Amino acid sequence: MKPNSILITCKQMQVELPRHRSALEAAGLGLLAPELTAQQFSSNELSPMMGNVIGIIAGDDELDRAFFENSPDLRVLVRWGVGMDSVDHEAALEHGVTVRNTPGVFGREVADLAFGYVLSLARGICEVDKAVRRGDWPKFEGVTLAGQTIGIVGFGVIGREVAVRARAFGMHVIAYDPYAEAAEQSASVDFVPLKDLAERSRFLVLTCPLTEDTRHLVDSSFFGQMQPDAFLINVARGPVVKEEALVEALTSGRIAGAALDVFEDEPLPSSSPLRALPRVILGSHNGSNTREGVARASEKAIEILLHELEQKWHQEQ
Repeated sequence: MKPNSILITCKQMQVELPRHRSALEAAGLGLLAPELTAQQFSSNELSPMMGNVIGIIAGDDELDRAFFENSPDLRVLVRWGVGMDSVDHEAALEHGVTVRNTPGVFGREVADLAFGYVLSLARGICEVDKAVRRGDWPKFEGVTLAGQTIGIVGFGVIGREVAVRARAFGMHVIAYDPYAEAAEQSASVDFVPLKDLAERSRFLVLTCPLTEDTRHLVDSSFFGQMQPDAFLINVARGPVVKEEALVEALTSGRIAGAALDVFEDEPLPSSSPLRALPRVILGSHNGSNTREGVARASEKAIEILLHELEQKWHQEQ
């Protein structure tokens, strides 16, 4: 029998399946949607599922060489969302698998969360909430955002949306992105070297992809260049920041605080010292998860999957 199954491992995409089931069935495709109880499936967990599977819409799963070696029928892999760091692209190419993501679908959602973190750090919203719940009535002295400098590392779709929100609050926006096209650069945003951005930013927001160039981009040396009253916000990928260096910077007062939606190990281990540090806001890698964003990304993922499978079928005839 000709392979015809589609595997959906992304939990958010699974919520949207009732809207897209008819399109998949009309294309003669079967559907598999295993329950996900952790952050992602490991390669070992995925391998037994891959017989007869020609397409997969994956979340943050471990898509390594072993995964592709155990996926003999796979033709198309769509990474639901933007991040591609979990995919062994060389192995995919060797096995003839087309790899796509859903670019540009979450710019506003992730930027909203990033700026929510900026506001929370500036005004101590989380600390005040906890104190009032304890019966206290604190008078937290915050930071006026107007006139402050916000630095953005990575000026793609998300970075540009963060800049829009920052300018609306009267902030001065600087950015670092060695790959930004001239068309992406704006007269209202100053592009500066990374060292200058670290030195000048009161709020520093990471929105860059995880690559070999950006892994541990923010390390002890980077923190040494930041202002002691500066705040770090990471809505990119956890390994962009060397967490050991971040903990040291926070405990020593090298920086004033941080807000982290992502971590080097996810979920955040119970032993992580970040859990006990003040002026640290912890998220759960959930920046893209809004009703509108999930629907948008899922529609895009199905559209890309069906298009790429059709291309493959034509090539193989």
